[in-house]
Amino acid sequence: MSTKRLIMILIAAGMLGTAAGFMVLRKSGGAPRSVPILMYHSVGPTNDSPWFVPAEAFRAHMGDLRREGFKAILPSDLVAHSNWGKPLPRKPVMITFDDGYLCNLSVIEPILKEHGMRAVIFLITGSVGASPGERRAYEGKDCLVWPEILAMQERGTFAFGGHSHSHGNMAASGDPLPDIAECLRQLQAHGVRWPYAFCYPFGQYKPETVKAVRAAGFRTAVVCEDAVAVIGPGKDLFTLPRVSVMGGRHEFKLAAADVDRQRNTLALRVAHEGVPMEISACLAGREKSWLPAREIGRGEFTLLFTLAGRGTEGLTHLEIWDKHRLFRLSTLKPAER
Repeated sequence: MSTKRLIMILIAAGMLGTAAGFMVLRKSGGAPRSVPILMYHSVGPTNDSPWFVPAEAFRAHMGDLRREGFKAILPSDLVAHSNWGKPLPRKPVMITFDDGYLCNLSVIEPILKEHGMRAVIFLITGSVGASPGERRAYEGKDCLVWPEILAMQERGTFAFGGHSHSHGNMAASGDPLPDIAECLRQLQAHGVRWPYAFCYPFGQYKPETVKAVRAAGFRTAVVCEDAVAVIGPGKDLFTLPRVSVMGGRHEFKLAAADVDRQRNTLALRVAHEGVPMEISACLAGREKSWLPAREIGRGEFTLLFTLAGRGTEGLTHLEIWDKHRLFRLSTLKPAER
């Protein structure tokens, strides 16, 4: 047998092996997976805006994710998993930031690195300046500039995608393609690696918008629907929902506790001061007893737990979480009752 023929046989065998490997990966990664995609905007000083998450709260969020075993992934991981079955971590999470504010560099990046997390920033490319001396702002807040973006990319904590060029309402515009295509062109021209993730401005879109995002060359797109995404072969990657991370101030206090021994229930009256939101609550100790998620506003609300015949034995404190049970917002211990 000639050397050339032997080489061709070996190459063919290698290709078959690679194809078989892809088939195994697709089969192993074929079951739908839940992936929380977290939607943040700004992290910084506390105020009453739902889109400003205090830095200490963001640090606590990242700590909770790490303790619960979550591993951060990027949009390119979703595409690889959906297209050819690349395995995802046991508990994947995607952390996203809209608009591209300077706080991503000054506040957020150190906290992400501290907890071993990565994230993606969706840039309004028309708001990105060429240098710090030409820094632009969006809604009164300073935005990143291209040299900062490339340096952040090199450090590996952030990936970058598009949030349109002008941040117009894509559900209202006549032809959204020029703006979307210009956004991708800017990302590519300035050296962003894998710039194919898109975020609809204001979360607004229509069928023509989705077609334009595909036609421009993006591979994924996220919306503002407050839900956990489901990923897998055949799943739509162009209308991925995200978990709305509510910012602002949230302070909880136990106002009263009432045990009804005849009905075997515990009623906890809790005072909340802060931005209205949906929460999940549980009595915790040796195990956890969860209530369904509910919406709360400012003021007092009552949590009614069934004690299942055991009384309060082994239940040491009340925990209040976001409705998706990703972040612990408050822990109220018996001493606070």
